[in-house]
Amino acid sequence: MKKYLVVLVLTTTVLGCGELWKLVPIDPGNKPVILDSYAPQNVKPGEVWKIFIKAEDKDGDMKDIVAKISPAGMSFLTYSITPIHEEERGEFAGYLFVKTPPSLHLREKMFHLDIYIRDKEGRKSDSIGLLLHFTGKSEAKSELPKKWQFASTNKLGGIFSDYFVEYVREVTSPRDM
Repeated sequence: MKKYLVVLVLTTTVLGCGELWKLVPIDPGNKPVILDSYAPQNVKPGEVWKIFIKAEDKDGDMKDIVAKISPAGMSFLTYSITPIHEEERGEFAGYLFVKTPPSLHLREKMFHLDIYIRDKEGRKSDSIGLLLHFTGKSEAKSELPKKWQFASTNKLGGIFSDYFVEYVREVTSPRDM
């Protein structure tokens, strides 16, 4: 009986202490902050969509950028994680890019991109949401605003998602009748 009591006390202590970390709140004061963002809303299928972001983290431990893509009005179906370079973990301004497939089936479709930044402590920035509308040639051309020219030389990375390709495949595949 004494042996079982010792095992019970040790098990409870070990397992109980393992759960204590969940009770310590994460300090939200040092979470990453997305200061500003810009992306053209209209893009022609087949073009590269560039998303400009300016962010900072007071304790300089930003880890990665999480991007989620879905059709507008639906839940997120896929996401992409872009690591943040060591020298930019305190602050950065640059762009992410999305290569879109050249399918006419995307014309007039709208998608939603949700982006947030995580740091090494597990804190997340508030997310930003951007709309992407696939259009024809003439409507898609837009000039990069002057305030984002400086960020156009800093490629943060790609948002790699097969979602657009899968969407086109779904729309064009023959259906069983």
